[in-house]
This record gives sequence, structure tokens and C-alpha cells, in this order.
Amino acid sequence: MKTDARRMKIRTETAAVGKFAVVGILATLTHAGVAAGLLESGTLPVFPANICGFLVAFGVSFSGHYFWSFSHLRRKGAAFASMTRFLVIALSGFLLNSVVLALWLELTPWPDLIGLLFSIAIVPALSFLGARLWAFSHRPAET
Repeated sequence: MKTDARRMKIRTETAAVGKFAVVGILATLTHAGVAAGLLESGTLPVFPANICGFLVAFGVSFSGHYFWSFSHLRRKGAAFASMTRFLVIALSGFLLNSVVLALWLELTPWPDLIGLLFSIAIVPALSFLGARLWAFSHRPAET
């Protein structure tokens, strides 16, 4: 009996990692697409474009993780707490993203767009642990 429960837990957690990756890729592509579109169209300079991309991607990311990646941890009445915790993680990632972008712009002669895409790409992998272990760490839903 314990072996079956352990296998089920491993299967559930493995699925959560895969789902997190899919949602993370979609959110990262959303961030990059919005930011790059605003930058390349001349609508906004690099930092405001990056902020807009982040805000749109946050909605994609939270919704995907809450309703899909970590749905096995979702508990009635916990959406606001999860969103608040996930916002802290996302803002920390965005701060890291912004520091990397600022360093890129200051220290390299390469195009802003490459720096923007590079700074966006390094954050998602760091977010999984915070999301799994804190933002969505409520007890499993009763079935």
C-alpha cells in the first residue's frame, strides 16, 4: 500500500514539473513577445516594454500554475494566498531579470533585444522551487 501511494506521489510530482515547464515556456514566450513587440515597434523603450511583458506573463503564469500545474495542491479559498505568494516569487524573478538586463545594457555592445531575451530566459528555472515549495504549498485538495 505504501509503495502504491509513493508511486502515485512521484507520478503526480513529475507531472507537476512537466506542467510547470509548459506553463513557464508559455509565460516566457508571452513575456518575450509582448516586450519585444513593444520594443521593436518603437512603442516603448526596453525597461517599460519589459515591465509590460512581465505583467501580461504574470497572468498567464499564475493562471496556468494555479489551475493546472499545481491543481493537486489547490484548496478552496486559497487562491488569493497563492497569488500573493506567487507574486512575491514572480517579482523576485523580475528583479533578477531587470538586474541582468541592466548589466547587459551597461556592459555589452550587443543589441538590446538579445539582452532582453537573455534576461527573460534565466528566471523560469529558478521559479519552480519557490512556486512548488511555498506559493502553492497548501495541503492537497480533498477528493
